Formats: sequence, C-alpha cells, structure tokens
Amino acid sequence: MCGICGFNFDDKELINKMIKTLRHRGPDDKGYYLDENISLGHARLSIIDLSKSGRQPLTNEESSIWVTYNGESYNYIELRQELKKQGHSFSSDSDTETIVHAYEEYGLDFVNKLRGMFALALWDSENKKLILARDPIGKKPLYYYFDGQKLVFASEIKAILEAGIKRQIDRGAMYSYLAFQYTIGSHTMFEGIKKVMGGHMLVFDIGKEKIRKQELKYWDIKEKIVNKPEKYHIDKLKELLEESASLRLRSDVPVGAFLSGGIDSSVVVAFARDKVDYDFHTFSMGFDTFSELEYARKVSEHLDTVHHEIVVGEQDVIKHFQKIAWHFDEPVGDAAIIANYFLSKEARKYVKVVLAGEAGDELFAGYGSYKTNLKFLRWFKAPGFLRQLLRYGLNILPSRTDPWKNRNQRRFLYLAQKDLMHAHLYSTRGISDWELEWLTKGNLPDIYSSAVLPNDIKHPLNYMLALDCKNLLPEKFLMKADKATMANSVEERLVLLDKEIVEFAFSVPPELKIKNGRGKSILRKAADGKLPKEILWRKKQGFGVPVEAWLKGEMKDYALQRLEGEFLKNEFRQEAIKKVSEHLKRGEINNYHQGSIIWSLVALEEWHERYFKNTGD
Repeated sequence: MCGICGFNFDDKELINKMIKTLRHRGPDDKGYYLDENISLGHARLSIIDLSKSGRQPLTNEESSIWVTYNGESYNYIELRQELKKQGHSFSSDSDTETIVHAYEEYGLDFVNKLRGMFALALWDSENKKLILARDPIGKKPLYYYFDGQKLVFASEIKAILEAGIKRQIDRGAMYSYLAFQYTIGSHTMFEGIKKVMGGHMLVFDIGKEKIRKQELKYWDIKEKIVNKPEKYHIDKLKELLEESASLRLRSDVPVGAFLSGGIDSSVVVAFARDKVDYDFHTFSMGFDTFSELEYARKVSEHLDTVHHEIVVGEQDVIKHFQKIAWHFDEPVGDAAIIANYFLSKEARKYVKVVLAGEAGDELFAGYGSYKTNLKFLRWFKAPGFLRQLLRYGLNILPSRTDPWKNRNQRRFLYLAQKDLMHAHLYSTRGISDWELEWLTKGNLPDIYSSAVLPNDIKHPLNYMLALDCKNLLPEKFLMKADKATMANSVEERLVLLDKEIVEFAFSVPPELKIKNGRGKSILRKAADGKLPKEILWRKKQGFGVPVEAWLKGEMKDYALQRLEGEFLKNEFRQEAIKKVSEHLKRGEINNYHQGSIIWSLVALEEWHERYFKNTGD
C-alpha cells in the first residue's frame, strides 16, 4: 500500500513536500515524475516486487503513460498473461505495471480489468489526460481539489493542504459528520476538497486553456437474484471465499490477520489459514474496562495461528489521540477507530500485510437495523401525515432544554421518516435532527441530500444493504480502517470485499441472508466445518469500545477541557454545550449513544485544534 499525490503544474519542491506528508503510508521508497503539465508523487510500501523496478511513478516503454498507484490488483498475474498475448512486454514483476499496459490495450475500460483495491492517477501525456479512479466499493481513499484551473489530488487531505489550499470548513459536511459520524457523499470537512467516489473515475483534459472535467461511473451494485436452492449459494460462496483468500495472500512479504473473534474476521482467517505455509500471525485487542479476547483466542487455538493480544487503557488513548486526529484528516467520530489504530500499531511489529473481516454485515445483513426496518416496512409506505400524527400523538417532541430527557422515545422518531431510505439512514445515525437543532445555532441543511443512493434495487433488504455499501461502509468503516492501518505502515486486505463476492451477495435470495431471525445465515453456513459452532452462531458484538466508561473515568477531564474549546464555543449553542458538560461532570452517561455524542463533540474540537490552529505534525 502506498500514498499518491500530484497536481497539474510543475513544482518539484511542492511534490516533495506532499510525498513527505504521506511517508507513513509508504516509508520504503519515494519517487516523482514532473513535466510542464503534471507532477506525480508516490510514497511506497513495498509488498509485491520489492526491487527498484517496482518504484513509482511507473511508466510504459515510450514514457508516454505514467501511473502513481495505491492498492493491489490481486489478479495481476492473470492480467499480465492476457496482456503479454496482446504483445505487451514487462520490465518488472509489480502489479502496478499491468495498469499502464491495460490502459494502452483497453482505454478507460482498464479499471474494469482490475480485481482488487485501488486509488490511482494515470497521466496520458500524448492526449494530455489525467485519470483519477477509485476501486468499485471505495476501499482506498482518494481526495482532490479543483477550482476550474488548479487541480491537486492525494491519498490524504493533509497532503492537498500542502498546496496552499485555503482551510475553510464545509458546514454541510460538519452537520453530516455530527449526524452520521462521517462525512456522507463526496464532500469532506474542508470546503472545496472532495472525494472520488467508489466505482467512479474523473477524467481531466489538462492540455487546454480551461481544464475540462468529466466524471464517469464505471461500476455499480446490481441486483440479480438467482432463485436456486440454498446449497447452490452456499457452495458458490465457499468457492468465492477460497479464491478471494488465495488472491489476497499474493505477496512478497508475510501476511497476518486481524481477529476479533466475531464471525467475519473468523471466517476470513479460517479460509486463509490452510493456504499459508509460514507462521500465520493473528492480532486481537481488548480494553482495560471491556474485552472479548476469549473468543479470538478460541479461534486462534482452533486454527493454529500465532496469536497476539493487546489491552488498551484510557491513558493510551489520551496519549495518542492528537496523533490519531492528525492521521485521520477528518474528525474521529467513531471511537472504534481507536481499536483499529492500536491493533495496527501492534501488527506492524510482525507483518506488513493483514487480512480483515470488514463488509460481512453490509453484504449479508448482520446489523439488527435490517430486521427492524423490514418489520416496519409497511409503515414506511404509509402517508407521511400518518407518521407525523404518530409522532405528535405520542407527545414525543424533544425537550428544548435537554433532549436526553426524551432518550427512551427516540426509537419512535425514525417512524416519522419519509421512506425506507430516510428511515434506514436514520437508524445508522449518531445524533438525531432534534439533537442537532438543540446543539447548533442555525437551520439545518438536508443532510440526506448528499447520500449516494442505489439504482434499480427492488428488494427492501438489498436496498438497505446497497445503501450501506455506498455510504456507511466506504466512508466510515473502510476509511477508518485505511487511515488506522496506513498510519502504522500496514496494508489491510479485505477478503469479503472481493468484487466477485459483492456481486454474488446481490444475487443471493434475501431470505438466505436473514433466516430464522439470524443475520448472515449463508456466511455462517459457508464456514460450517471450518470454525467451532459457538463462534459461527454467536451473537454479533463487533469491536466494542467502552466510550461511556472512558468518559466517566480518566478521560473525563480531557473531554471537559475540549468541550470548553474555542471552536465549540463559536459554532454551537453555549446553553447546549454547558448542559452536555454538566451531564459529563455528574457522570450521567447512561448508554453508548450519550457517550458517542460527547465523543463526537470532543473529536470535532480536537480536529479543529489540529488542522486550524496547530498545523504541524
């Protein structure tokens, strides 16, 4: 894995500054390419072809096409063979070189030939075109700034800021962050800096007085339900998991795995273990106030891995939080990010590459919200006035002095949402509209308007899954995983997010995903015989982060200090911030939701301090 960056002018000093900013993503090597139209930079983490021939930016024989690339194309061996048959010659063993030749052979369709995770910039010097592309789901991040003339891009926002981009907060994105714990859609917390979305490419015509930008969607989730017996789908999923695990073990350095003891990471380790002929290291973590290490330990013993456990305390979090805030570019709204960061830090002592289990919930219906929303599906189709009548009839309007007094009635509020899309996104939120109104000074924007919506998905369950695959998964969970691992120079590979498995998931009859009230039924059955029953059928836990315990303990003083910060004072209603502080001082944090609201505000102040006051690393 690597860091990439560049811009549409020639500036050696700037490209080196941007590369330096990204060195944690690629400490093994660096390189750049400059001409009068373009500057491309690369910070390299050597995984495949460790020699100098794999150095980037990498070019073709005529030096007319250049690429700087972050990611892995796991099918590069097969693609290389296909391209050789077409007459292309190779000078390295890297997967990156297949990209320039695939572009020569297939034009813009080259991205559909890549099976893996990537964010890339490809410069076609003859046609004066720059192509930015992000993998289908959006496993690897790619940001850009474009004002019509100046174009700057990078793997991380902090590198773009090195180009002198004015630091301004995108207020709409800030409300999105507070509501969802991440910035939904293409916007970021920085005005003018956007994300390339998963499954999209941007084509810039550089060699003109006015740069022309074209955005193309090259891949999308499609629902093609195959009505065949359950055994057919179980066998097909087994086959795909075996293949995906094999592909993700292609590496010139040893590969390990994160292992929480939950179903997703356990399935990944189970399908990978028998393909590894070296010590297979697995990594788990717990907290001094909460731990599920026993489940991971059982899986490790069953699969015979070399297992490592770490326990993180509140002082560890306080000590590293400023550094974490810098690495993540945007506010660390989800406290589970802490787990990813410390786990990656431990893994880097032993391996450069880890497998992980993200996406099992979003592909095979692991979250309880799916079952809840299906239960109320008829209600969401009812006329809007009936839903509003329920809300007012039950007298569940929020308190204007302290909305936490209405916490037990929160579950009814999502019934007043307009439709299934709004209801499902509401169920993934951290802060509701009325809590935002209580906290903030002005009128709220429509935070749902930036959501990326599925196309032509008919079944309600698949619609919710696709909605999460386009929003929650890439911009919250995959983003945090990328930033946490790359902060520690570790590459994370996702077995369940192989493009073939994603497409398969939307061909499975929905009733095979949630069966007998249990989500991820087909995934559990595909791993039957590889894992103990108690692991396969245990209740979903995830990476539990004891936020409320932290805020009642040693983090209380730190959080109170941040709640008194300058940014929160200027941007939010002081009566509301004061009320939140009073709850915190009295230790009145009774559930994870209340803790996460405080965490979101504290993280926002920490981010502002890091990026708008203290701008050094």
